[in-house]
Amino acid sequence: MYGPLGPRANPLALLPKRPRKHGAINLTVPTVRLAHLSDVHVTVPRCGWRARDWFSKRLTSWANLRFRRARQFAHTDAVLAALLADLRASHFDRIVFSGDATALGFEAEVARAADLLGVAELPGLAVPGNHDYLTHAAHRGGSFERLFAPWLVGERLDGVYPFAQRVGHVWLVAVNSAVPNRWPSDARGAVGQAQLDRLGLLLERLPEGPRILVTHYPIWSAAGQLERPGHALRDVEKLVEVAARGRIGLWLHGHNHGAYHHGPHGFAPFPVVCAGSATQVGLWSYGDYTIAGTHLRAVRRAFEEGAGAFREVEGFAVPI
Repeated sequence: MYGPLGPRANPLALLPKRPRKHGAINLTVPTVRLAHLSDVHVTVPRCGWRARDWFSKRLTSWANLRFRRARQFAHTDAVLAALLADLRASHFDRIVFSGDATALGFEAEVARAADLLGVAELPGLAVPGNHDYLTHAAHRGGSFERLFAPWLVGERLDGVYPFAQRVGHVWLVAVNSAVPNRWPSDARGAVGQAQLDRLGLLLERLPEGPRILVTHYPIWSAAGQLERPGHALRDVEKLVEVAARGRIGLWLHGHNHGAYHHGPHGFAPFPVVCAGSATQVGLWSYGDYTIAGTHLRAVRRAFEEGAGAFREVEGFAVPI
């Protein structure tokens, strides 16, 4: 399959030659290790404002950033430096980034985020978040797709999304759930029927193996309820239906800044895991996942401000 980002030959898709050790695990089944991070909300001093930006959603988002989120993300660069050191030292098979690289969707922010996350050097998969597509101009400009291109390589039918990467015995399937919205209070997402149709065909054609869906938007809130209307994925039920039919076994996402996970319930027949924000003060963490066969063991690694490094804080396990 060929798409706009190149042929299906993917130099990042490495197949492990033998079982490996990670912590206490020494398994004779195929093993893959993933880092799942999200919602880093990078900004820069000079974003490149234009006159049209003052008459778009960027103005109210800037005010929110200036008077509230600036405190919440005051240490983003330092935290991401510690995170990148952790990722380099841990030798993950793939970095899974589930969106919101930026605060305001400016190209300068996307470039800075790609640099801080090591996009040019580490193997990864990424999807955009609603902040990366904050305005129609940001969406049309395609800066996320250009600057995160090394993490958007994979099997696809047409267009950029959806696409799939094979990592060992596991398939990661990336779906773009972010769209630009006009009104300040509107933070909803949508996949759209065209992408849903492509996703269904892509899942039909993928070879066997555990399948993990990656989006920015969630199904459930931390409380296990559907997201509130102004913050939700508009066509979540359609996406769940296509994912279930395509044998998705796990859904990874961001959007909500506190990390959580849920087992199958409601109309979602698979577990879901929210990475939370990797950089928000007090919530800063990411997921370290070891997939052995069809089971996932997750460890949440959180930033320790005093030590200036990430440390293991809790763990859980789910079947895929």
